[in-house]
Amino acid sequence: MKWIVFLASFCLMLVQIVSGRALAPYVGVSVYVWTGVIGTTLLGIVFGYAAGGVLADRRGDAKTLGTSLALAGLAALAANYVVIILGERMGTGSMPLVARVVVMSFGAFFPVAFFLSTVTPQAVKRLLSDLSKTGETVGTLSAWSAVGNILGTFAGGYVLVSALGTKGVLTAVSVLLLALGVWVARGEKLWRTKAAAVAGIFLLGAVIVPGSCRLETNYFCIRVLNSQNDAGESTHILRLDHLVHSYVNPSNPLDLGYEYEQVYANLLASRYATSSAFTAYFIGGGGYVLPRYIESTYPQATNIVAEIDPGVTEANHRFMGLSRETKILTANEDARMHLARGGDRPYDLVFGDAFNDFSVPYHLTTVEFHRLLKSRMSPDGVYALNIIDDARYGQFLASMIRTLREVWTYVYVAPQAHAILPGRNTIVLLASDEPIDQDAWYSTISPAAVAKDLSEEARRSAVNLVDPTEIDQLLDRVRTPVLTDDYVPTDRYLAPVFSDAY
Repeated sequence: MKWIVFLASFCLMLVQIVSGRALAPYVGVSVYVWTGVIGTTLLGIVFGYAAGGVLADRRGDAKTLGTSLALAGLAALAANYVVIILGERMGTGSMPLVARVVVMSFGAFFPVAFFLSTVTPQAVKRLLSDLSKTGETVGTLSAWSAVGNILGTFAGGYVLVSALGTKGVLTAVSVLLLALGVWVARGEKLWRTKAAAVAGIFLLGAVIVPGSCRLETNYFCIRVLNSQNDAGESTHILRLDHLVHSYVNPSNPLDLGYEYEQVYANLLASRYATSSAFTAYFIGGGGYVLPRYIESTYPQATNIVAEIDPGVTEANHRFMGLSRETKILTANEDARMHLARGGDRPYDLVFGDAFNDFSVPYHLTTVEFHRLLKSRMSPDGVYALNIIDDARYGQFLASMIRTLREVWTYVYVAPQAHAILPGRNTIVLLASDEPIDQDAWYSTISPAAVAKDLSEEARRSAVNLVDPTEIDQLLDRVRTPVLTDDYVPTDRYLAPVFSDAY
């Protein structure tokens, strides 16, 4: 009984770890998604414990326990299909995000949690032969259950998700539970039932049907889609979970897919000739769009990319035309950890591109992080980063401006428009101890702007720096604090933007 309880608890936590990753390609990864997943799992546990107690008192035999385990295996197997069906139907629908997350979590993972949670009450009843040892029996099984939960959490988070992928983990869990159920109720020959035939069909489908991810890691479901730009050139679209992260044109590095990248290109052109030598540091790699651009346009420059997910780097090499002989240097670790170790030459330019949709790595937003970053930069270095916010709220934007001003003398805002406009927008912030030469900034025409054939009006709009009075008006209207390691409420600041967008 102890091992049965242990394995059931191990599988329960393994499924919970996997569930958030399974939903990510359709609804992303955020506090809202994990709240829905955890809440749904707990609900399944509540009802499962109650139902398990009733089953233990009314039946309490090996067939009932084995059937519960087998049904949990079937539910884990079915979760593969439910996620895909509901994800395709609801992933981009009009239903509010929270409602989508709850419905998808309930449909895919509530049954698994429910059936697995019926196991422990039944095991207690079957193991309890002496009422004087009730406490010892319940305590022992609870301890085994807790150990299973702990090991399932560690195994899922650190090993199995990256090794097998979410579909592989759910399939492996289902096979284990089905086999365990058949063994527990071995005298009942469960493998001869209609449910066994259904399980066989589902297992065959799970093996044959390909997963939705090109690569799956501990961080992302990575998908690479092939497309064409307006000129008919082949391009790649990098999707990390549900978000289109990068548009990559491997044959033409001057083709920058996002408008905010024109701000970065303008920053480069306003400071350096194409023959200049400088060091650029990237917080986040994505599709390596700007590092490729610098490698092509500024061959004497040094590119260093801190990309936490080795899978993203590998996807660039395998699927998006980034040569393994590239001069771009990659450190596959968290940027803050990499900066803390030091060792590189001072960075002349730093580009922040690690904020994935509304999933903000808060430790890269604080004043402590920015002080560390500045200590690794040259005295006249510039830090450029893009964030997402809505001017109607502007809480994250205001806090980031205040935080950057605590560290650098000058902070500029480039909204790729004539002003900071309402609506969900990508906004570039530039921070330095040296002022930007406005004449050089607006008179410069970057190679990327030339390649894009932007009109003068479009180019100036794309690189426009808003007037300082507009920034001050925003800060007067939105009273948010400097972000620190002790207080970083980025999820709350972005909640209304998140709600409107989804």
